[in-house]
Amino acid sequence: KNLATEKDSDQFFATLFRVLQEQIGERLYLPATSITESVIEDHLRPLGVAGPTLDRLHELFQSCNQARYAPVKSTQELEAYIPRLESMVRELQTIKS
Repeated sequence: KNLATEKDSDQFFATLFRVLQEQIGERLYLPATSITESVIEDHLRPLGVAGPTLDRLHELFQSCNQARYAPVKSTQELEAYIPRLESMVRELQTIKS
């Protein structure tokens, strides 16, 4: 939330990406640094993770990638990602590998 308030788009999305990596890595017993968007098709879909969850996860990964080229500048835009990330973390924590 602090990064959103500070309008630090680069660090905000780097942190969002890192949280996704950590959460997915923990569920799949993989190093967080090895987690990329390809994990959706390579690991999560075969585990039977619901399509809507995979779609939302894909959108978050895409947002992180797009932010590298077109940073989000408003606090409101950045803060809008926080509930999406929190929801995704809860969903990821239910995955059993």
